[in-house]
Amino acid sequence: MPGPSRFDRDCSALAEHVRGRIPIWADSALRTAGLDQRFTLSSTLNPTFAFGDFDRDGLVDIAVEVKGAGGCGIAIVHRIDRSVHIVGVGKQVGNGKSEVVCGTWGVESAGHLHRHTGFSHDLLFVTDPGAHSGWLVWDGYSYVWVQAD
Repeated sequence: MPGPSRFDRDCSALAEHVRGRIPIWADSALRTAGLDQRFTLSSTLNPTFAFGDFDRDGLVDIAVEVKGAGGCGIAIVHRIDRSVHIVGVGKQVGNGKSEVVCGTWGVESAGHLHRHTGFSHDLLFVTDPGAHSGWLVWDGYSYVWVQAD
């Protein structure tokens, strides 16, 4: 029986490399949520994760790019309660697609230009040349899509 493929070895090495750089609280939450069983970490971003206060609680959260059977997406871990929220990867994002195109997201400060009632200081921005761009905004229960103007 052949050993693991190069792709499997690369994904495993990437997962260990990324996990070695993210905080323990986030790694623990992602493992508890079954990240290893449902998704693989993606390597299209550099870095493959980003920090920001996405839920407006004053604590730094983390977003990690993931891949699954439904395509690419983002796993967001809230630091306050270690909850994991998956956006994309088979679930409609709001731009008419069920995935976030790998490597087409990041964190942007809302600043004064994008200040809107309910927006946090840090926003997850998703851009896709073949669809609409927008922000993923925490509404207190889930992440919702706000289309960019």
